[in-house]
This record gives sequence, structure tokens and C-alpha cells, in this order.
Amino acid sequence: MKGRYASLYGELRNGLFLSSMMGITDGAFCGQRRSGCALVQLGAYLAEPTAGSEEMGRDADSFLPADPAACTAFLAEEIRRARGNSSIRTCLNLASPQLDWALQAAECFLAAGGDLIELNAHGGYARYVALGKLRAMVLPEHQPELFRWVQALTERGAPLIVKLNGQSDRRHLLPALEGLAKMGIVAVHMNVRAAGTPRPDLELVRQVKTACPHFLLASGYVRSAADVRDVLAAGADMAGFAEPTIKDPEYILHIAQALA
Repeated sequence: MKGRYASLYGELRNGLFLSSMMGITDGAFCGQRRSGCALVQLGAYLAEPTAGSEEMGRDADSFLPADPAACTAFLAEEIRRARGNSSIRTCLNLASPQLDWALQAAECFLAAGGDLIELNAHGGYARYVALGKLRAMVLPEHQPELFRWVQALTERGAPLIVKLNGQSDRRHLLPALEGLAKMGIVAVHMNVRAAGTPRPDLELVRQVKTACPHFLLASGYVRSAADVRDVLAAGADMAGFAEPTIKDPEYILHIAQALA
């Protein structure tokens, strides 16, 4: 796997990325904030073709079109807006209640010209958490399904990142990482926010890298060039930003300039 993606890793290593925020990081948002980034993440988008308007509710804009051709066209436009005239890498942060829907969405994104799929085992979208998805996928009773989804996506050729939440119980999180270490994924993305303090948890970064030595994306309370240097020194391969970019479209660019 490392050999297959050696060029990609060389392109992304030590770089900065815009981390996904559901309902916020659409193509236009990413395009306005791509300066300084090596990678932008679109989504989180939800793959649930049978969802009706009542189920979608206020999150309707986060649901991908049900028809595969329409989905591919929609994602192609999102990628175009995110990239502009640049060659920046694009990643689809994807959540779904059902594997076959996730597979279809991944295929649509890659057909649209996207680069990477990020399976969201991180967030708190209530409907999916209740079904054992998102953050619940690291629980012991759901880990076999997590590994089955990862295997299915990678077997279909999806260049896959798995996003996990560092606030999960370490008794469950670390075994999940050890399982992922044996699988053919491209990377792990960990939210490394330290509870109770506005700082990244550097010890967590070290633990993650030890348990799962895949390429590691770290985000969560990374707020400065010094934070970037710290998370990279602790073992991360990229550092990501989310909330600060909402008010300041040039936030990541300023960090990149400070690191130069």
C-alpha cells in the first residue's frame, strides 16, 4: 500500500488540510479556503438514497442525490468549485447507514474526479449513531462491521481514509486502530482534541501512530504554526483545521506562511 501511494504521500506529507464540517465544507467553502492547503475535505455528505424530506430535515443539503448519474454530476461540480484552477487533492468525507450506499457514493466521487474517500467513523449525527454508525463504530460490538466496510471499500479500489474521534474510550479506540493497521487503507484521520483544554493531545497522536502506523492526519484544536510543528513531531503526517476557517478564509494560508 505504501508503494502504491508513495507519490501521493510525498505530495501530502507535512502539509496542511481543511478538515470536513457537516453542512459547511461544500465545494464553494473549500474553494475559498484552499490556499495553503495540500488537501481539502468535502462534506460530511450522507449517502442514503431512500431518505425522504422528513428524514433529511434541516440536513437536506448534506444528502447526496439518490440517482448515481446525478450524484456523480453533483460531486463533479463540488470538486470543480473546490479546486478552481489548482491541482489540490480532494477528499469526500462520507457517512451512510448502509454499506452498499456508501460503496455507490464512493464510486460516484471517484468517477467525478475526486482523489480520496474518508469513511466517517467520527461524527455525532444522531440518526446514524443510533444505528451503530459514526462514533459508535469503534465500540466492540460494532468493530467487525467497521472492518467489513473498510475491506469492502478498499477491495473496490477506493483510496480510503478512516476518520476516528480521539474522545472515544481508549479501551475501544486503540483496538480499532490495531485492526485498521492490518488493512489496506491509505490513512487514518484522528480528531486529537484534548478534552478540557484548547490544545491538541500530543500523547494521543503518539499512541495512534504506535497502534496504527499508517499515514496519519491529525486535526482538532490545531490553532498555530507551533501546534502544527508539535503534532508533526509527535507522529502525524498532516495537520488539519476546521472551525477557525469559518470566520477567516485565509486562516490556513496564514499558518502555511508562518511555517515557510
